[in-house]
Amino acid sequence: MGVRIEARGGHHLQLTGDIETVLDVPARGLSEGFSLAFSDGTLVRGTWIPGGHACQFAIASEGAAQVRIARHGLGEALDLDWNFDWITLASGTQTLQPEMAADDDDVLQLTLDIEVREDA
Repeated sequence: MGVRIEARGGHHLQLTGDIETVLDVPARGLSEGFSLAFSDGTLVRGTWIPGGHACQFAIASEGAAQVRIARHGLGEALDLDWNFDWITLASGTQTLQPEMAADDDDVLQLTLDIEVREDA
């Protein structure tokens, strides 16, 4: 069946289908955008349309899932046809920013915006 992701009021993402849940998008994701990573290798970038009741999506990297972006109200909905083991949400402009590896390598390294804090 897969998963459908669409914006809900109050800066939430509603997931329906095989996974039924609501993801809260952090404040940084509202202003800078957010990224969704899926267990099949699909990476999607999302941005909020001003007013906060709709999103736009763009495929950053294709995985095994069949992905469709459809009009939904004032924004878009994301339809993914796959059985996912996990889905993650990250916020900020630095997420899913491809960096080329050495010239000999034919791969992209994806930088995730994760801050590590050490307690003294």
